[in-house]
Amino acid sequence: MRFDVVLKTFADFFEREEIRYALVGGLAVYVWGMHSRSTHDVDFALDLSSRERVIEFTERSGYETLYVSDGFSNHLNADSQLGRVDLMYLKGKTADVVFATAERRNFGEIDLPVARPELLAAMKATSMKNRPARVLIDAADVQHLLSVPGVDREQIRNYFAEQGLLELFDAIERDTRRR
Repeated sequence: MRFDVVLKTFADFFEREEIRYALVGGLAVYVWGMHSRSTHDVDFALDLSSRERVIEFTERSGYETLYVSDGFSNHLNADSQLGRVDLMYLKGKTADVVFATAERRNFGEIDLPVARPELLAAMKATSMKNRPARVLIDAADVQHLLSVPGVDREQIRNYFAEQGLLELFDAIERDTRRR
């Protein structure tokens, strides 16, 4: 997959249309320094108010819409170089926090807002709670995010506690400190 092409295409559209967005998921973890992280798609968080415009743009760009709900949509391009794009739609306080705290970072030559490590870890906690098999993938991401300089470990711990996953967080943190 040509992540650079997909990121530039979508980031240019979001910027031109003044849509609040942030890179999330595996590529965001990669941007925060976990270069051993393998991913096969691009994930963006977007303002819910833009959902219809974004889906229309995605389909005009050659993507088939696989699924749409209030909170998510998934899109696949027949061209494997353009691959899969997963979109998460946020509103209210959650949207305000994610977009206000996102940091502009580089993926190669592309400068775009990336969700903070603490919020990525919160998303990982939700993912692991909803799909326990994700623990095998997402625990390594959380481990890395805990090691990002300046990260608020207590905030991440609180997110895990809210999901009822405090024991899991403590195990991940213990393993992180051993490394």
